[in-house]
Amino acid sequence: MLHKAMLVDDEYMILEGLKQIISWQELGFEIVATARTGLEALDYLSRHPVDLIVSDITMPEMNGIEMVGEAYSRGYEFAAIFLSGYQEFEYVKEGIRLGVKDYLVKPVDQEELIEIVKKIQQELKEKQHRKEQEQLYSENSIVRWLNDDLNEHDFFELMESFGTPIQGPFTVIKILSEADQLLAIIQQLKTKNQRLIITGGPQQDQQITLIFQGDAEKLKRFLADLKRQYGGRVAFYTGETILDWENVYESYEKVLQIEELNNFYPDLLPNQKLELVENLNEQEFSFLVFNKSLMIGDAKTIQQELDKIFEEVHSQHLQPENARYIAFLLFTDISRQYPTATKVIYEETIQKIRQSTTVYQLKQVLEDVLHMVSEQPVEKQISEATQEVIELVRMDYTQDLTLKMVADELHLNAVYLGQLFKKEMHSSFSQYLNQVRIKKAQQLLLYSNQNINEIADEIGYNNTNYFSKMFKKLNGITPKEFREQYFMDYSNVNSEEENKWL
Repeated sequence: MLHKAMLVDDEYMILEGLKQIISWQELGFEIVATARTGLEALDYLSRHPVDLIVSDITMPEMNGIEMVGEAYSRGYEFAAIFLSGYQEFEYVKEGIRLGVKDYLVKPVDQEELIEIVKKIQQELKEKQHRKEQEQLYSENSIVRWLNDDLNEHDFFELMESFGTPIQGPFTVIKILSEADQLLAIIQQLKTKNQRLIITGGPQQDQQITLIFQGDAEKLKRFLADLKRQYGGRVAFYTGETILDWENVYESYEKVLQIEELNNFYPDLLPNQKLELVENLNEQEFSFLVFNKSLMIGDAKTIQQELDKIFEEVHSQHLQPENARYIAFLLFTDISRQYPTATKVIYEETIQKIRQSTTVYQLKQVLEDVLHMVSEQPVEKQISEATQEVIELVRMDYTQDLTLKMVADELHLNAVYLGQLFKKEMHSSFSQYLNQVRIKKAQQLLLYSNQNINEIADEIGYNNTNYFSKMFKKLNGITPKEFREQYFMDYSNVNSEEENKWL
C-alpha cells in the first residue's frame, strides 16, 4: 500500500517539477494532492489524512512553517520536508522545533530528495509495524478481558493504553458472514472508531467480534443497517447492553450463551432474534443484576431479582418461545456460577425449560435449581486434574498464582489444563481464582472487623483499588456497600458442600 503525499508551493511550475523530479511510486508514495497556499493545504488536511508533506516555506498569507505548525496543533500526523529559495538559520531552527524531517534548498537536488524520502518511507513503515503490534497486543488484552482472564498487572496496563476513560454504553456483537462481507464491515467500523476484535479473522473463522459503543437507538440503527445491507448473508449474536467497561465481559457471555443455543438447542432460540434483542435492551430485564446477585450469594437478593425478571416477562405478555429463551439465559448464568452443582442436571433442566408452557412453570424450574444448589449437594463429576487445581487455589489463593505455576506444580501442560478446567468449571482459571478471593472477601466483610485495605491484602490483591474494582465487577456493589447491606442480614444460597468449591 502506497503512503499518501501532498506537495505545497505557490509556484505552479515548481509543483509540477516536484511531481516529476523523482519516481514517487517506486519510493512508496502517491501524490494525492497539491496546494498553492498554506490555507489550501490545511483545508485539504481537515478532510483527508496524508503521511508526508513537501512544502515551500515562503508563501503568501501563511508560510510553510506556520501551516505545518497549525496542522500539528490540530492533531494531524505526517512527516514534513521544507523547501526554501535561500538558507536562513531561523527557518531551520523553527523547523527543527516542529520536528520536521528535513530542510532542502531550491533548486532541489534529486539524489538528496530521494535519500530523504527513502528515510521517511522506512520510518513510516516501522511506525506502521509498531502500530500494528500495539493494536494486536491491545486486541489480545481485550479478548482476555472479555473472557475475564486478565490479572491485576495486565488490567492496569490495558486501562492505561486507552488513555482517557472509555464511555459506554457497550454491547458486544459477534458478526458471522463470508470473508468479503466481513472485510467490508470492518472498514465501515474502523471509520466509526468502533472497537473491533478480529477473532481468527474474516478469512479463517469468518467471524468478528465488536464492542459496540452507543445507546439503544444507535445500536438499533446499526443492526437494522447490517440487516438492510447484507440481508441473509450476515448473521449476528448480540449481548446485553452494559453501562460500564468493567462489565463488558457480561455482554460477551450473553453472546456465547446465545451462540450455544444456536449450536446445541436451536429450538430454544426465538424465531425473531433481532426483534427480541431490541426488546430486551429497551426493557428492564436485569440479567446483569441477576448475575451479580448470584455472586453475592444471598438467597433473598437472588429471589428478588428473579421475581423482577419474571414480573417483567409477565407484564409484557411475551410469547412462550421468548420466555423460554430468557429462562435459558438465566439458567446458564446459574450454571456458570455453580458449575459443580448443576453439571449432572444440566440436560435435565434444559428439557424442563423446553417442556414448560407457562411463565410460572419456567420460574419454578429455576427456583428448583436454586433450591437444589442450597439444599441438595450432588456428586461432583469433574476430573482429578481439575480437583487438584481447585485444592491448590483453595490453599494458595493469597499468593500471586498463575495457571502456568499450577500446571508446573501438577506436571501438566498449561494450555491443556486451562482448556480442561474451563470446560469442566465453565470459567477460566483467572475467573475461578477471582471468585474464590471475592468469596473470602465477602466472609471477611461479614464476619470480621478488618478494613478494606486489610481484606484486600489478606486475600491476595496488591492494590486496594483493583480489589474494589473486582469486587464491584463480580457483585455489582462496592465492598463497603456489601458490608452495610448484608452485615446483619445474609442468607447464604450455597450449601456447605458447594462452599468447599469456592
